[in-house]
Amino acid sequence: MKTILCFGDSNTYGYVPGTGERYDRQVRWPFRMGQLLGEEYEVVAEGLPGRTTVFTDYIEPYRAGIEQIVPAVQSHSPDALVIMLGGNDTKERYHVSAREIGFGMEELLLRLRTAYPFSSVPGVVLVAPAPLRCGPGPELSAASVEKSRQLAAIFRDVADRFGCAFLDAGEFAALGADGIHFTPEDHAEMARRAAAAVRALFE
Repeated sequence: MKTILCFGDSNTYGYVPGTGERYDRQVRWPFRMGQLLGEEYEVVAEGLPGRTTVFTDYIEPYRAGIEQIVPAVQSHSPDALVIMLGGNDTKERYHVSAREIGFGMEELLLRLRTAYPFSSVPGVVLVAPAPLRCGPGPELSAASVEKSRQLAAIFRDVADRFGCAFLDAGEFAALGADGIHFTPEDHAEMARRAAAAVRALFE
C-alpha cells in the first residue's frame, strides 16, 4: 500500500465558503482522491486553515508549513505528497510579493529534503492555488488578488526546477461565494486531477 500525504491549507481541510464550517469528509478532495485511487493507496489529509509556505505571525501562530512539513512526513512516511499552499501568503500582513511566495515554496521543498537524509525524496505533486476572486477585506486586498494570479506561473517554474509534477487549481476551480474556498464540485475535480497526477508518479 502506498501512502499519499496531502499537505495544504483550508482547501485541503475542507473549509465551507463563507461559513467557517467544515465539509463532511466524503466531500473533501483528499477523501475523494483516496476513493479514486483505490485500496492500494492510503490518503492522509493534513490541511490547516491559514497555513502558509514559510510566513508566520502572532495573529495566526503555528501556521508556517516549513515548520510542519518534516514532522508530518516523519509521522506518516508518505510515498508521495500533494502540496497546495500559497493563497494565505498573499495576506496583506505578510507584506510579500508573489515572487517571494515562490521563494517560500522553494524553501519548503528544500526543508522537505532534510526529512530524507539517507534516501531519495518521494514524488511531489505541487498545486498552484486557484486565484482569489474576493473583494477587498480586512486580510485580503486587491493586491492579494493580483499576487494570487501570478502564483501559477511561479509555482510551475518551481515545480520544473525541483522535479515535481504540477497542477494549476485555477484551471478548474470556480470557488464558492467567498471567492477563496472550494465548492463541492471543485473538491470533486481536484480529487480527479490529483489522483491522475499521483498515479503518474508511480508509472
